[in-house]
Amino acid sequence: MTKRIERTRQKRESQERERLPGGRDLPTVELRTQRRGLHPWVFRRMLGGPYRELEPGALVRAVGRDGRYVGTGFYNGNSEIALRLLTDNPNESIDEAWFEKKIGAALALRRDVLRLEDVTDAYRVAHSEGDGLSGLVVDRFANTLVVELFSAGMHRHLAWVRQALLAHFPDAQIVVRADKRSERHEGIALDGGPAPDAEKTLAIRESNVRFHVDLRHGHKTGFFLDQRENRARVAELARGPLGKRVFDGFCYTGGFGICAKKGGAAYVESVDLDEKAIDGAKRNAKLNGLERDESMQFVHGNVFDVLRAHRSARRSFSLMVLDPAKLAVSRAETEKAMSAYADMQRLGMQCLEPGGVLVACSCTGLVSEEQFLECLRAAASEARAELQIFHVGGAAADHPFVARVPEGRYLKAVFARVLPLP
Repeated sequence: MTKRIERTRQKRESQERERLPGGRDLPTVELRTQRRGLHPWVFRRMLGGPYRELEPGALVRAVGRDGRYVGTGFYNGNSEIALRLLTDNPNESIDEAWFEKKIGAALALRRDVLRLEDVTDAYRVAHSEGDGLSGLVVDRFANTLVVELFSAGMHRHLAWVRQALLAHFPDAQIVVRADKRSERHEGIALDGGPAPDAEKTLAIRESNVRFHVDLRHGHKTGFFLDQRENRARVAELARGPLGKRVFDGFCYTGGFGICAKKGGAAYVESVDLDEKAIDGAKRNAKLNGLERDESMQFVHGNVFDVLRAHRSARRSFSLMVLDPAKLAVSRAETEKAMSAYADMQRLGMQCLEPGGVLVACSCTGLVSEEQFLECLRAAASEARAELQIFHVGGAAADHPFVARVPEGRYLKAVFARVLPLP
């Protein structure tokens, strides 16, 4: 009798918890351990279960071991990040209206605070955890919105995302993308595919420069918006009475090099191993009226080999940008990435004239700013150079990160003069 009464009491308490605000009628998942901090990710090992009845991306309420409400978010038992919390407010429901409100708040930063639409028609509308939308990235390119999905939850509730975006951009076309790595991690095909009538390419404006964007095949969402502010700084540095000789390594579609040339560089050499990227860079040069400019050169080749050839021939530059793709996707790969960063930066320093400027970039989130600076110090020592760092930048301001999610600060851009040691 006592056991039956206890079971009845527990069932009644469970039902009462289900009727709490912040998740009425939602399934409940329970944390094994006490939640530490306010990070929105809860890893699989920290949850009870397994909750096999829940489909990937299901919206759930999370409670602690004591049954108290923790938050509401997306659950995916296939993923190492099994729970992505979207709110810890028990009075807040996650629905289409919630998404519309969050997108509106994200837009307020871009439009009202940063005033990006005064200088460009391309910017990041929503930046995952940085805007409280874990697993979702949205970039605006002119009248097109590219949605990139990183979680099963955002895929499952894509209709809400679409409607929220159309509430703020009623005339926009929407393209949906996801990378294969995210699909593997989430255990589900995330890519919703472009809309049937979506354009394949379009042109955007960034201050006085224009770029083509490949909506279907370009890296990430089609263009690296996160380097906007660093490109502008490079354009300023390229100016001078006679202009600077600029080397743009790992140029992709020519962003840094074209900005440098438009900024006043005397000569620009842009290098990439990807032949399609070089073709894209040439198209961007043409878009900016530079197709017949012989001082704007595009080289299909390995950056390391090209720099070694320049070093052997004693050819030097006054401004050098080295911006490789992500070099490590797991911690096991970071040591190799650090070695590659050191090699390329040493070569770059050896190909700069005395007092020349090096712009060293890393988008590898697993390599911290401190580690990257240490790598640069080691490279400078090997190159017998003094590295005078005058600016350390990151992603553009429309890529915000919140203090409780330090992983959001992934991009490092170090600007330094390279001075010879005696």
